[in-house]
Amino acid sequence: MAKGSLSIEKGIDEGTFIPITIINGAKSGPVLTLVAGIHGTEYVPIITAQKLVKEITPDELSGTLIIVHIANIPAFSSRSDYSSPIDYKNLNRIFPGKIDGTVSERIAFTLSNEIMSKSDYYIDMHGGEFNERIIDYLYFYYGCPDGDLCKKSYQLAHAMGNKYLFPDKYNSVPDSLPSGYSDLEAFRRGVASITLEWGDQGAVKPEEIDKALKGIKNVMKTIGMLEGKPFINENPVYLINEKLVNSNYDGILFTFVDRAQYITKGTLIGYTTDYWGNVLEEYHSPISGIVVVVKICPSINKGESVFRIAEPVDEYKE
Repeated sequence: MAKGSLSIEKGIDEGTFIPITIINGAKSGPVLTLVAGIHGTEYVPIITAQKLVKEITPDELSGTLIIVHIANIPAFSSRSDYSSPIDYKNLNRIFPGKIDGTVSERIAFTLSNEIMSKSDYYIDMHGGEFNERIIDYLYFYYGCPDGDLCKKSYQLAHAMGNKYLFPDKYNSVPDSLPSGYSDLEAFRRGVASITLEWGDQGAVKPEEIDKALKGIKNVMKTIGMLEGKPFINENPVYLINEKLVNSNYDGILFTFVDRAQYITKGTLIGYTTDYWGNVLEEYHSPISGIVVVVKICPSINKGESVFRIAEPVDEYKE
């Protein structure tokens, strides 16, 4: 077991570092990478990663476990949610990054070339920010040119234990465009990957940590890194046709619904006022479905997503 950091050298702006732990097992096996802290206030994955290090020993491990404890130290240190306080960029929108770019781009470049390139499996671990109520869900890819890679992505998704699963069509981002997302960048490098969400409002609850640890260990059993019989999530709720409801104004937000609530198309789910209390716009659900994410902070800005709603189905068609 080795603990250390990857250095992000100073460039056109200030530098930073990425704290990591590597556990090299006594027996051969795959390389699994877990990444936490791509966004600054998603704490459940960060605490889960710390606890996992204390519960996995090299003697019981087949293969190698790479843990990125906090990918985005600038955002974490400043308690910034989506963007870095240095370059104001969202790390999970700029992969594969640039070696000579801003600090977030250099972090993305380092993760892509120093971490992903050495991995067989990759899990990007997220959670609800301070201003979000979210369900525990994950994304996995289907419809890939490499069927084996898609099969492994499916395997990861159904081993985690999250109730809600989003099947994500591989070519939803054309190959001619940058990956943007960390899991897609890993996938394009031939690494089976998923992205998941645990917890909400930045809260760290013991039951969320326990659920996350159970899921990760089950993944490790599933891919042969730990001994023991794995479970399979045989009856997940698949979510499709996700719709975002965005704000058209700066103002003060009021919402009427909560995460996991089922609502019908056309339902009034919230509104925004100006700073004097005059209603600027009302929000109505564009579809019948489950509330995946709802923003709860009264401060809202033009163009920001207020709600994410998706249709629940028992199965999906590739």
